[in-house]
Amino acid sequence: MPSVVRHNAWLQPFSILVQQYGVPRYEEINPTGLFALTFVCLFGMMFGDVGHGAVIMLAALWFRRSLGVFTFFALAAGASSVLFGFLYGSLFGYEHIIQAYWINPLTDPLYMIKVALIGGVGFLTLTTLLNIINALLLGNRQGALFERNGLLSLLFYIGLVGVAYNLSGHSAGNIAWPLLAGLALACLFIYKLYEPSSSKLPERILVALIETFETVIGYISNTLSFLRVAAFSLNHVALAIAVFTLANSMQGTGHWLMVIFGNLFILVLEGAIVTIQALRLEYYEGFTRFYAGDGKAFRPLKL
Repeated sequence: MPSVVRHNAWLQPFSILVQQYGVPRYEEINPTGLFALTFVCLFGMMFGDVGHGAVIMLAALWFRRSLGVFTFFALAAGASSVLFGFLYGSLFGYEHIIQAYWINPLTDPLYMIKVALIGGVGFLTLTTLLNIINALLLGNRQGALFERNGLLSLLFYIGLVGVAYNLSGHSAGNIAWPLLAGLALACLFIYKLYEPSSSKLPERILVALIETFETVIGYISNTLSFLRVAAFSLNHVALAIAVFTLANSMQGTGHWLMVIFGNLFILVLEGAIVTIQALRLEYYEGFTRFYAGDGKAFRPLKL
């Protein structure tokens, strides 16, 4: 059945980006709302600056006729950048004009890495839960439990995160987390081993091992992908430092020209890269986990 995808004007640009990946079916959760919220948060965290965010918003209003429905997309990204700019205490790269309400990323890079990883764990847990719900909506109870990104995979991931927590020096003697991860992984392996197949036992064992190993590597690599969020928040500050270092080597007009054009360079280049990276996290770490997007868009007949 063709899907009629309708959203209010605020969500329309995000819906268009979702449909670039695939059209939602009626039997699955439409990810547009989640995509809008998480994309805006990711963009702001990677590109937090009050001045740069304000410029993005002003540019969106100035070019609103050319941007069309994407005007709100740019406004939302700019507003998020302004918000995180206040949290980081950054104004056009200056770190001493306004007070940081949270933290300046470069003062504690390890803390920013920890925050990014925790956010990644939350994101992957949520998208796995959405995949389980989608399977149940389709009546696929076996898939919701055993298949990739099902309940057993989620339990394994929770156990894996608990093991990492233990290794970081917290509750080092707690065996509950490794036990949970091990049991869930063993159940996944047994399920893969005894799936209906015409292959012989040695071949089934090899396939089960590969698919189980893929589950492990998939969750680890997807979690580590969120390190880019911390990396770009640090990169933003580092680029500003480089610009001011060059500007301070000049006098008078040259100093201010370097500050202005250096900020324009950061705004255009890093702004574009951060947008691409946020979309990548949404598409590859998010949608591939729970969103099929194999629906067919409804297109009315026209004379």
